[in-house]
Amino acid sequence: MSDHTPQPPKVPSPKMEKDKVRFGLRGEWRDQVIEKDPETGEERMIEDTGWKSNQIVTNIQPLLAGLMANAVSFTGGILFHAQGRGNPAFDVTLPTPSFGETSLRDEFFRKEPDSITFIDEDTGNPAGPGIFTRVIRVKTTIDFNEANGEVIREHGLYGGTATAATDSGLLANLIFHEARFKNNTIKLIRFIQLTFDATASA
Repeated sequence: MSDHTPQPPKVPSPKMEKDKVRFGLRGEWRDQVIEKDPETGEERMIEDTGWKSNQIVTNIQPLLAGLMANAVSFTGGILFHAQGRGNPAFDVTLPTPSFGETSLRDEFFRKEPDSITFIDEDTGNPAGPGIFTRVIRVKTTIDFNEANGEVIREHGLYGGTATAATDSGLLANLIFHEARFKNNTIKLIRFIQLTFDATASA
């Protein structure tokens, strides 16, 4: 007797079927560096890097799919902002992260973001209450008393199954940058902005 059990549809290959919608994700990052005078306690901004592009990495795909599927093992989307030493060789030649990266090179610290905010594209400011846009901005403060005595050369966002344990979870993006020594006179405010693009193909 033949088996009439319905078979699941095959996932079409991009080579076989034209995409109906093209989806993309763009990332940017920005640092603001605050220095505290050890004698007076006065704080002043000594650097603002401005917005720079960053690398979205491969595990953003299962992260987004898991969120859409309400994966029971997931505890959320963006959960931790991780900081790493990178590699001292970065000080000679700073590489560009690749799409295939799945973790920081040498993570030593992570914390939950201060905030994740929907951004109004026209103004660049936070959108109003209850307004959802295609742009989110993650803000994390590495305070004066955190991550001290280390050189930071990389950072990125983790989600899905991420916990407070280093290297846990799904890495969404990765940034390599020039070495930045962190001590108790420096507060580092880090912003990562993600823009989600979906367009109908011809």
